[in-house]
Amino acid sequence: MRRPARGQNGYNLVEVIIALAVFGIVAITIFTLFVMGRRNIYSGKQASQAVAIGTQVLEDLAPLNKKMIYNAAFGIADTDTGAAVTLPKISGQAAPTFANAKIRSTDPNIVASPPSDISTNPTGFLTRWSGLLTNKLTNPSVTLVLIPSQDLTNSPEQFGTSQLLQIRVFVRWTETGRRREVILDTVKAY
Repeated sequence: MRRPARGQNGYNLVEVIIALAVFGIVAITIFTLFVMGRRNIYSGKQASQAVAIGTQVLEDLAPLNKKMIYNAAFGIADTDTGAAVTLPKISGQAAPTFANAKIRSTDPNIVASPPSDISTNPTGFLTRWSGLLTNKLTNPSVTLVLIPSQDLTNSPEQFGTSQLLQIRVFVRWTETGRRREVILDTVKAY
């Protein structure tokens, strides 16, 4: 048998299979990076939407005084004290618990009998925030936890005589089959 001339040697079958395997591994790795990048972009977009909604909630409450927040917006009497409140836990996290608080939420599962704001007041805050959530997040809710503090005259602290009000905003949604949340806090001094 005659040997091919120098420079005309070809690749044998083993070399071709090894080259295809290396190319396949590199291609799969690059494809996986694209898929993960797309998922991360989507997740970041959802988190940004949640932060924007939570910020809007805090901005809506910022110009209000104590009477407007308690009596007009959320139906809390001055002599009301809070109760122990535990929110449903998000997977992998402990359930948040508050010792002396009132809760208002757009999620009917969190509040057994939602405040009349949702059902009877189309211009109320909870109704407005429900509208902000529409078409932006999947299975969303906004939950407010109102906590009075520095009440120097009463124990437990009452909403009407408290000097500070801590407002914690939970924006929750479902993303790729699991619950996510963003928490924003503010304190109002009176």
